[in-house]
Amino acid sequence: MKKLLVIMGSPRENGVCQELINQVRTYFLDCEIKLYDTYKMAPAPCTDCKYCEYHDGCSNKDLDVFFEDFEDADYIAFFTPVYNNFFPAPLKAVIDRFQRYYSARFKRGAKPPIKKPKRVGAVIASGSNARQCADYMVGTLRQAFTVLNGEFYARYYIPNTDTGKYTFNMVELQKFVHQLRGNE
Repeated sequence: MKKLLVIMGSPRENGVCQELINQVRTYFLDCEIKLYDTYKMAPAPCTDCKYCEYHDGCSNKDLDVFFEDFEDADYIAFFTPVYNNFFPAPLKAVIDRFQRYYSARFKRGAKPPIKKPKRVGAVIASGSNARQCADYMVGTLRQAFTVLNGEFYARYYIPNTDTGKYTFNMVELQKFVHQLRGNE
């Protein structure tokens, strides 16, 4: 059975991102789905302590279970709002903790640092029209996953959530799912 890892970057349990997770989940009923809420995870920040340059893993053990699921996933889907033109702090902390894999690759020579390849996508919602910010966020993920044995395939952007003048575009949602799943 394939595995979908959902990474929730919003603090709102009943917000736009959660609604989109609910919609996307219906397309992955044949998969094992694990959801991680970055606000509930409360990840410690990377402090560049150098532990991962010499050891497998991280000196902080708070994300060990998350990273086991991360490595085992076939699909990874981020659901996040735009906060101050970028990812919310807890999600940014998780992304910063990918340092363990960069160190594995570039300091310890692990090629690739994660064995199982991944298909990656992001659903990004913003209070205003912040398409340029969403593009930058996607670029960050795309670059990160070049080292993490993943390829970024899918994005779905929803602007203007603060004004309530947004709609869920089912065509775009289905396109996102199709691109994330690929040709199975």
